[in-house]
Amino acid sequence: MTMNDLQRSAVIASLVRAFRAEDLFCGETHVQKSVFLLQGLLGVDLGFDFILYKYGPFSFELQNHLTKMRADDMLAVKALGYAATFDVGPQIEYLEKNLPKTIDRTRDAINFAVEHLGRLGVKQLEPLATALYFTKQCPKESVSKRALLIREVKPHISTEEAENAVKTIDGWRDQ
Repeated sequence: MTMNDLQRSAVIASLVRAFRAEDLFCGETHVQKSVFLLQGLLGVDLGFDFILYKYGPFSFELQNHLTKMRADDMLAVKALGYAATFDVGPQIEYLEKNLPKTIDRTRDAINFAVEHLGRLGVKQLEPLATALYFTKQCPKESVSKRALLIREVKPHISTEEAENAVKTIDGWRDQ
């Protein structure tokens, strides 16, 4: 069952908190790719629609949701050197108090996303998320076929990078 907006907010805020608890950067790209992983691989039904975009799968709906979360003090933006990272806002306490089951139910998936994506840069996230996109589209295709699909839409990603990304996604699916 797809989550409502408040449940979505609780999961996203918990995701951001998990990134920041590890002192990891958590920009919008990390949130976008992590939510895509949560939905596409880990069975967390947040219900965001993603399209293949400039840096891989992207959800305009999620982008709008993040803006609303900031307006509602569920998320904050914090300067971090030359960039800005998300952090939790003061309303995290409300979410944790009122949606503990939602947060607990998704904790393992959130931890998986942070563990596997948290230390990666944007250039590393793009091939992985795109590999997941094509794996969802063509789950029975070979590694080389899915890598070719990645290269067709993202020629700047090398064949080796594309194949490694597909193999990584396949490894995560097998876990």
